[in-house]
Amino acid sequence: MRNTIILTHGWSGSSVLAGLIGRAGAWLGEETMAKPDYDTFENTDLIDLNKDLMERFAPALNYEHDFKSAHVSVITEGARAADLSKLRSFVEQCGHHRPWLWKDPRLTWTIRVWADLLDLSNTRFVVLTRETTQAWIGANLRRHIQSFAFTRAYNDGVTQSNTRFLNERGLPYLSLSFEDLLLAPDRTLERLNGHLDVALTREDLRTVCKLPLGRRNRGFNDFFKAAAIYAKNYRERDGRARSKHGHGVTAGSPTVDP
Repeated sequence: MRNTIILTHGWSGSSVLAGLIGRAGAWLGEETMAKPDYDTFENTDLIDLNKDLMERFAPALNYEHDFKSAHVSVITEGARAADLSKLRSFVEQCGHHRPWLWKDPRLTWTIRVWADLLDLSNTRFVVLTRETTQAWIGANLRRHIQSFAFTRAYNDGVTQSNTRFLNERGLPYLSLSFEDLLLAPDRTLERLNGHLDVALTREDLRTVCKLPLGRRNRGFNDFFKAAAIYAKNYRERDGRARSKHGHGVTAGSPTVDP
């Protein structure tokens, strides 16, 4: 089994995929970041180093609300003349625990920096996406308020940036969606096993994924609840913007590349 890097946007179900690959023997880190209701399986040291890169070279970037390919370029170019000794030490540490797994949405902005420090011949990539409607529902139910158009444009922009990097480097990768795991688990596990040279089973998937297989996670009730949350918060935010600026432009709206 080679090292694995998951490249993905937010609200993609990547924690399930990371936990699944972890069951095949991938090292997830000395400590992983846990949210109130689940473990993200994200190496906290990797997160800290990615945060540092982004704060040093794109300090005004709010990556969860703003995707522009220019920010990726700024961070990549800025790091070329920077002291990357901490990153090198982290790569060396991970090398003592091969095979390892990295998963952090910030990698979209930093992967080109890491690529120059890694043994890419011994690394496999998975590009994970999610159906737009499912991602939009999940984000708004967690009060990460965003329009459907933003969700689609942001996620597509992140995915295109990730696949562009892999294609430019000539690196093999597996592209799949979280819905592939839920709706076609056997076929998806077969693809994943072949790509990573592992032997994951349905039982492994059931262990890390508490959702029922064979159907999408979010249904009509979730959609209507998310729509109500979005509408309520959008009206309140729009009202504050009108009061503050005297017009209808929503303050703090998310942005993506046109």
